[in-house]
Amino acid sequence: MACFLFALLWLEFLSLSSALLEPIPFPTELQECYKYRSDNVTSSAESAIYIQNTCYRSFLTDQMTDGKVWSGENLTQEGINYIDSLFRRILAEADEVEKYKKLGGRQKRQASTTRTRREVRSPGAYQPYVNCVQRLQTERVEPASAGRNTYQTLAVFHSGSTLGRAHNGPAFLPWHRIYLLLMETQCGAAIPYWESGLDHDMVDPTTSVLWSDRYFGNGDGEVMNGPFRDMRTILGTPLIRNYGTGNSALFTKAGVRAVLSRRRFQDISEPLPRGNIYSLERHHNGPHVWVGGHLSALNSATWDPVFFMHHAYVDAVWARFRQLQIQSGINPETNYPSTSQRGHRRNDVISFGTLFERVTNIQAMANRFANLVTYEAFPVCENNCNNSPDLYCDQNRRVCISRARANSPATASGFVAMGAARGVSLDMHSQALDRAMARGPLPVGEKFSDSPFHDIRNRPDNLGTARVATQIRRAHSRVRRHSRRRRMQRRRVRRVRRVRRAAPRNATLQDNHLQSVSALERSFTNTFIIDGVVDVKRWVYIPVHVIYSRSQNVQEIDPTLFGTVDQIEDTCQTAHSGASKVFVTSNGLNYYGMYTEYAIIDNRQPVYTTTMTVGVKNPEYGTGETLFTAYDSCGRPCRPLCLTFVTGQRNNKGCSGAFRVSTSSPQMYSITYSDALNSTLVTYSQIDTHADFSAPALAFLCDNSNTWPWDY
Repeated sequence: MACFLFALLWLEFLSLSSALLEPIPFPTELQECYKYRSDNVTSSAESAIYIQNTCYRSFLTDQMTDGKVWSGENLTQEGINYIDSLFRRILAEADEVEKYKKLGGRQKRQASTTRTRREVRSPGAYQPYVNCVQRLQTERVEPASAGRNTYQTLAVFHSGSTLGRAHNGPAFLPWHRIYLLLMETQCGAAIPYWESGLDHDMVDPTTSVLWSDRYFGNGDGEVMNGPFRDMRTILGTPLIRNYGTGNSALFTKAGVRAVLSRRRFQDISEPLPRGNIYSLERHHNGPHVWVGGHLSALNSATWDPVFFMHHAYVDAVWARFRQLQIQSGINPETNYPSTSQRGHRRNDVISFGTLFERVTNIQAMANRFANLVTYEAFPVCENNCNNSPDLYCDQNRRVCISRARANSPATASGFVAMGAARGVSLDMHSQALDRAMARGPLPVGEKFSDSPFHDIRNRPDNLGTARVATQIRRAHSRVRRHSRRRRMQRRRVRRVRRVRRAAPRNATLQDNHLQSVSALERSFTNTFIIDGVVDVKRWVYIPVHVIYSRSQNVQEIDPTLFGTVDQIEDTCQTAHSGASKVFVTSNGLNYYGMYTEYAIIDNRQPVYTTTMTVGVKNPEYGTGETLFTAYDSCGRPCRPLCLTFVTGQRNNKGCSGAFRVSTSSPQMYSITYSDALNSTLVTYSQIDTHADFSAPALAFLCDNSNTWPWDY
């Protein structure tokens, strides 16, 4: 009888090789990225999650660029022609300026655009840009059926698959330099730069004159005053901000000094170790996060015209860096780092969704583009703060500082102590903020990462973000060569009711213990988007086993020794009830789609096990390859374990978490979430995996290991 049972077990193990859910080799591109980013780096929870997220984003971008994964609908031919005409004008102007300089200025220059960028508060600097943005809101270069005005046509280039080529690598600066030139060419006027450090040095930056009707408009919720109050996003909603939130600071003088203390371009360009204070891109993240709302997310940042003024300052700092390189005998035109990161290599094109392959990264480093723009000096006391009536020189610190707006708490009560103004101005909800909060989390996807410097005056972000909306993905520009694919992508996305699941708004590492506790009450939305279609029928559900080990106690004693759970000395504290969460995410490798689910665990137990269910692509719509990752409420990444069969027993072995989901037998999934809960999970949670013939093929171990949480 025992031999017969063993034979049955062995036959079932053999069937796993053609099972519906089976491990697959880890993609080579991901292996190389993991290795590159983890070499010479001490393993930690924070670094591990950063590497996993960054490498997957890069991999998905490459898949989109190569046409292997859905990436959105086309820009219309009219839109393509429009952007292409801007490129031609920029290149013609660059040729003209280059010729002018070679002749030593002896020939009159016929430039069509004046590109002297000045600080936004300098007299006369702001209004020409405002006029341009307002004009673009009323114009169209695409047919009405595209649903975009000219400003939105320009804005959608900073979304979707192009983000992987525009961020997190050395192409960040040249890519955005070309992008600024495109906007400026259309405007026919210079974009003013916003030196946010002038606001950072205020007692309360949220009281700056910039957040008034005279400049940017209000920064608390829906933009209801100022020149951009009537703007609408491609989702048809008003602009939304949430200033003074998050962990990041505006630009600081210390941060700019750190960047300008370096001389090699690679020293100020990503990728750099976490915590590095010399990365210009990371300092640039600060104002994005600080302003909050649409500006805080990569896909929607360009919806707010503040984006281009902020990036004009980033470009100004880079221009100053190039001057210092020249003084040190370094040629800024050729000083570009070697990298294997696709989209960021020297000869990779400045890609706006593979539309316009006219300029490469190294070509965009050339003086012919740098010389198109001149910058007004940064405001300092020595130049009377550029004679701006909205700046003044702080004689004690000898720095220029922005004046406060007329109706701010700082001006209403005179001097306000550090932190007090924040409590007054931000804890009291305005109508604009209430309206923004009523809309719920912004469906714009991933936010910018934090800057190297934090501002303790900030408050938590009470708006948050959700999965990126389908309209944003569809608006992203990418040309398809095959008419059949074009017709398919023009079909309207079927709308279904979104199912809300209680999990964090942002699946990112929690920064402190308080956030870990509050994460139990946060929520986000699984949109059920898969390859551009919102359809719950395209998803099926698989079981995942979770083994959880409580975080370490610093004193190395049993926290339940005296009958109560004392978490004071725990590495990570959780809710007082003892409840905590483990989040598991499925990310498509050969399809566009992700799904996040969580398991409630009992943190009072030294070891706790449970089983949950996670959505993946329904194989009836094509074989899907999926990467599974997990982390707990404390921000610890969990290690994937794949089911194996050794000496007649099932065992879990470390693996990469990459699986193929096919229509082969046996069926290892449930068609509906309800079926998964009512049948599969009950069985898996109660029966020991050594005795159960149908144990989950995937498990996650969440423990205190100090090694990288992957094995490939």
